[in-house]
Amino acid sequence: MTPKGEHRPLVVAHRGSSGTAPENTMAAFHMAAAAGADMIEFDIRMTLDGEVVVHHDRRLGRTSNGSGRIRDLALVELRSLDAGAWYSRSFRGERIPMLREVLHDLPRSLGMNIEVKTDGDGRRGSAMEKSIVRAVRDARRSDSVLVTSFDHIFLRRFHRLDPGIQTGALCLPIRDGLRSASLIVRRIGASAFICSRAQLRARHVHDAHAHGITIMTYGVNTLAALASARRKGVDAVITNYPERMVRALRIA
Repeated sequence: MTPKGEHRPLVVAHRGSSGTAPENTMAAFHMAAAAGADMIEFDIRMTLDGEVVVHHDRRLGRTSNGSGRIRDLALVELRSLDAGAWYSRSFRGERIPMLREVLHDLPRSLGMNIEVKTDGDGRRGSAMEKSIVRAVRDARRSDSVLVTSFDHIFLRRFHRLDPGIQTGALCLPIRDGLRSASLIVRRIGASAFICSRAQLRARHVHDAHAHGITIMTYGVNTLAALASARRKGVDAVITNYPERMVRALRIA
């Protein structure tokens, strides 16, 4: 049992409740909300016609019945695809969500960790930043959204566009492994540092907290991993199994 009084982190549902539903779908997000998750994490990419959709991979295929690259397809093509049947027949008919759909349709009490994917998309300009800001403002969720990315150049541009929306830096070991969390975050105007469970060290937590930075870790899918993260003092755990983590924290 976890020692009495130990820090209780927020539970962030990775791509929704992706251990029990098809990732990055409204079904997975609603399941995470019902489980009591504090926040959902999901990935976004931009379509050929400049719309922002929720999808992790550059290409279709793994999580839908489509093919091709997200950036080469229009929204109408993407919305015609099935994004649930690959996981289970019971999820047949799930669609690839749009960012604005997620922001508007889920409970306002549910935080949003929006991970921006820019890899494989050579388009330049500020279309993605402006689209996110517009969608967040329209949904009146500026105070409950955290925009994160491995692309720290993007995060710097986003912060300049709207400093009122919080951002978080995802850690890339080869690039960021020897840098302190506070240095990485300060350079881009972010407020959070996110790394994998394997990358997490106590020094990261101490440094982050000494500088008022939120520290989050992903890949926390077992009770042993949860206990380890809690001992280190992280502020949030990102998990495929939010119901499991919420239940464990309630009885600890």
